[in-house]
Amino acid sequence: MPVDEAVLDYHLIEEIEIDGRQMLRLLLVAAQKAMVDTLVAAATNAKLEPMGLDLVPFAMVRAVGATGVGMELEQTGGEAVVDVGAHVTNIVVHAAGETRFVRILPSGGRDITVAIARGMSVEDDVAERLKRGEFGGNGEPTPEEAREFARQQAQASEIAMQRATQFVDEIRSSLEFYTAQTQGARIDRLLISGGGSKLEGFIEILRQRIPVTVEPGRVFSKVGSQLSLSEDAQAEAEPVLATAVGLAIPWSGS
Repeated sequence: MPVDEAVLDYHLIEEIEIDGRQMLRLLLVAAQKAMVDTLVAAATNAKLEPMGLDLVPFAMVRAVGATGVGMELEQTGGEAVVDVGAHVTNIVVHAAGETRFVRILPSGGRDITVAIARGMSVEDDVAERLKRGEFGGNGEPTPEEAREFARQQAQASEIAMQRATQFVDEIRSSLEFYTAQTQGARIDRLLISGGGSKLEGFIEILRQRIPVTVEPGRVFSKVGSQLSLSEDAQAEAEPVLATAVGLAIPWSGS
């Protein structure tokens, strides 16, 4: 992205000393000016006054991150929050709400759907159904349809787990890059959210391949819920609400 086409900002992480010289560690944020202008225009056309632009990883930390005194992490350790969307996965590492590292991967749940579609030579909508474990017929399946659906779902699940394992290794590589580049850094816990995190078996793969405590990000345990939903429906919705809830929480310099 050319500099003259970008909106740039930065966040001061810390002051450090290297070889006797005082230096600053910064988190640089860049966004396409055209995209920012479009968002600002949408707000002003709606008779709203834009006060600022927020970064999705910051919102994730506010929504599900352990930012209080009783965060149950050792003071020297950090917490990673990973939000798996359809096309983009946001990774942020913070310590008590202070952002240390951000990486955005251009992949997500959609990649698993595409892998199933290609591996089984089916349409994308069928692959998405199989990924979710949803029977596509009308009414209750016949015994023959049930057997065929079980066979297809087993095949889809195998493909999904293979692609999910590759995806988890991409997440692990990003976290390893952070710990390798930052002296004394380590991650004690990983919180997972986003629609892509609902894939059956995904959290188990994370726990197998990333040697930290892995837990679902609990939006409602932090901000409470006033949704008129059943307990099951609320649990189904919770993973996809982290970004929206975080953006609604006032920014305080994280």
